[in-house]
Amino acid sequence: MRHTILLLAALALHTTASAQVKLTLAEYDALKAEGRLPASFELVRPTLEPITPRVQASKAPPARPKGGGGGVNGDCNCWVAPDSSYQLAMTPNDDGSSAAITIPFQFNLYGDLYNTLYINNNGNISFLNPYVTFSATPFPNNEFIMVAPFWADVDTRGDDGLGLNGGQVLYKVTPTALYVNWVDVGYYNSQTDKKATFQLIITDGTDPVIGAGKNVSFCYKDMQWTTGAASLGVNGFGGIPAVVGANRGNAIDYIQFGTFDQPGITYDGPFGSPDGVDWLDDQNFVFTTAVSTQNIPPIASSTFLCDTVRVCTGELVDIEMNFIAPEQGQVTVASSSAPTLSGYVEVLNTSGNNSVIVQGQFTPTPLEAGFHTITFTATDNGTPPLTTTIDIVVDVYFTTLPAPVISGDTVACSGQGAVLTVPPLYDTYEWSNGYDGNSVLVGPGTYSVEVTAGYCTFGSNTVTVVEGQSPQPVIAGNLFSCGDDPTVLSTTQPFPTYQWNTGSQDPTITVNTGTYTVTVTSADGCEGTSAPVNVLTAPVPDAGIVATPPGPVFPGTPVIFSDGSTGQDPITQWLWDLAGQGSGTTSTAGITFDEPGTYPITLLVTTSNGCTDTVTYLFTVIPTEIFVPNVFSPNGDGDNDNLEFTGVEYYPNSDLKVFNRWGQTVYESTSYRNQWSPKDVSEGTYYYVLTRSDGKEYAGHVTLLR
Repeated sequence: MRHTILLLAALALHTTASAQVKLTLAEYDALKAEGRLPASFELVRPTLEPITPRVQASKAPPARPKGGGGGVNGDCNCWVAPDSSYQLAMTPNDDGSSAAITIPFQFNLYGDLYNTLYINNNGNISFLNPYVTFSATPFPNNEFIMVAPFWADVDTRGDDGLGLNGGQVLYKVTPTALYVNWVDVGYYNSQTDKKATFQLIITDGTDPVIGAGKNVSFCYKDMQWTTGAASLGVNGFGGIPAVVGANRGNAIDYIQFGTFDQPGITYDGPFGSPDGVDWLDDQNFVFTTAVSTQNIPPIASSTFLCDTVRVCTGELVDIEMNFIAPEQGQVTVASSSAPTLSGYVEVLNTSGNNSVIVQGQFTPTPLEAGFHTITFTATDNGTPPLTTTIDIVVDVYFTTLPAPVISGDTVACSGQGAVLTVPPLYDTYEWSNGYDGNSVLVGPGTYSVEVTAGYCTFGSNTVTVVEGQSPQPVIAGNLFSCGDDPTVLSTTQPFPTYQWNTGSQDPTITVNTGTYTVTVTSADGCEGTSAPVNVLTAPVPDAGIVATPPGPVFPGTPVIFSDGSTGQDPITQWLWDLAGQGSGTTSTAGITFDEPGTYPITLLVTTSNGCTDTVTYLFTVIPTEIFVPNVFSPNGDGDNDNLEFTGVEYYPNSDLKVFNRWGQTVYESTSYRNQWSPKDVSEGTYYYVLTRSDGKEYAGHVTLLR
C-alpha cells in the first residue's frame, strides 16, 4: 500500500541504535519502572539457557462441529499448537529479544527481502535490529521495520502461583515458514492476572499452511490485556494502545488492523479510536506483504475461512464475515448470497466503512440437506477498486431436532456445584468434561456438549460456570441519630438486592435509634449478611461565625472568620465557603476582599458524632471612595436616567443637595439612594454637595442633558 497518514503524537521510543549506555536487565527494569530510560542505550543480554517449552492444550473446538478440508488442524482452527519441534525464543524477561535467527527462505516485506530476523518479547518480529521498545507507535512510521501480531509490553517474568510464570515465547522454523507463539504471556510489571495468547506465521508465499499467495498469518486465542504499567496502563488497560499490523519503516508501506487499549469487543476499524482487545479472540488475519500495487484488496477475517461448516436442519445458523480495507480513508462495500438456501438473509451489513461486517442467518429445511455455498464479496474504493470473494461451504444434515441449548446455573456459590442441562431429546450426550447424560453436575469451568440424533451430530452453546463468593456487605452511614432527625444507612458497595432487618428491600434505609443488619445478593446470586450496627442519639450543634474585624470594612482589609458554634459535642470538622472566593477546613479561615459588596460566608460544622449544622453570615465590604458622575440624561430611555453616585449605597443616610447656577436648591435628600431623575428641570450645569454618612463631603458640578 502506498499512502501516508499524519501521526498525531510523537512517542519517545527507545531502540538499540547508536547505543551509548550499557544496561543490565536489572538496571533497565529499574529505569523503566521509574520512567527514566535514556534516549540511547544498549541492553546487555544474558546467554539463553535451554528450557523445555510448555505446550498449551489445544483450544476447545467451536460449538458447531465442522468437517471437511482446510484449516491448519482440519477444524477451522488457525492455531498451531507448540510441540517438541518448537524451541524457546528467550528465557523469561521483559523487553528482551532472541538472538539473530536465519530462516531458509526470503520473506518479502513490501519489496524488501529478509532471511535474518529477531523475535522480540513485546509481540513482534524485526529484521535489521532487535527492538526493546515497549510502547507501540501506530503505523505507518519511518523507524520500526516489523511484523507485529500484538505489539505491547509483554513481560514473562511473573509468577501466577501455578508454576507457569508469565508465559513463554516459542518458535520453530521450517523450509518455507517461521512459527512464533506467544503462549499465556503476562504484562509489565511481572503481572499474570491477565494473559494473552497469539501466534505469528510468516512464509515464502507458497506454504499451504496459510495458503499460496499469502505470506503472513495472525492467529489469536484468549486476549486479556493491552497495556503495561510503563506504557501508562492500569491493570492491563488504557495508556498507549497495542498495535496490530506490519510496517516497512518508510512511513509509506504498512498494514494496520487496529490499536487496542480496552477490554470488550468494540471495534471501529484500523484507523479509528483504540479498540477492545476481546475483538481479537479467535480472529485469524491472513494477508500478504509481498505487494507493490498501490491498492490492496479487502482482507477477510472469520472463523469460517478455512473449513466446511456442518449444520443440521432446523438449526438457526449465523455466518459472519469481517472485511477490512487496509488503506486509511478507504471504504468497503460488501454483500453475500446463498442461492440454494431459501431462508438465507443478511441480518447485518455495515458497508460504507473501513471495517465491514456482513452477517447472514438461515435455518435449513429437510429439503436442503446436502452441500451449499455462501458467497461473500467485498469491494474497496481504491484506485483501481479491488474485490475479495470468499466462498463458505455449508454441509446440511437432516434432523428434525433443534441444536441443544445449555441451561442451568452459571454460578456455584461457596464451593457448591451447578447443574447444567440440555433437553432430553437426543440419542447421546458428550459433555466437554467427559460426562454423558442430558444433565451434569459441574464446578467452575467452561462447558459445552455434543449430541447426536440419528446420523446428525451437532454442538451446543458454551457456558461458563464461575465460583461465586458470598458477599460481605458493610453498613455505612452516620451511626448517630442527630437530635430528632433520623440517619440514613446504606452499604459501602452496591448489590442487586437488599433485605434489611426492618423489612425494607431498598438500597438505603432511614432510621432512628436501634440495631440494624442487611442481607444482600451479589450479581451472581450468592447471599451474605452484614455485621449488626447500633444507631445511637447525639445532639445537634448550633453553628455560628465570628468575624474579626466585624465589618463593614474597606477593600483590602484582611478578615478572619472563626467558628463560633456551640453545642454539647466537640466540633471536629469545618467546611468554609468564603463567597466562592476561598475555602477552608479548619476552625478559622481568612480572606481579603478586593471589591466592595456583600459577601455570604457559609460554615458547615460536623461534630465528633457526625451531626451537622450550617450558618451563613453576610459580610459587607464598603468602598473607600464614592464615584462622582459629571453628566446624566433623565430622558426615560433607561440609560443614565438617574444621578448616580457609585458606592453611596454603602453609606446610608448620606445627604445630597443640588443647586442651579443661581444657588437655588433644585433637589434635596437626607438619605440619597441614586433616585433623582428630574422631569421638570431644564438642561444645564448644576452644582451638588454630597455629605457621606461618615461626614466626608463631595462637592462639584454635573451636566444634565435631555
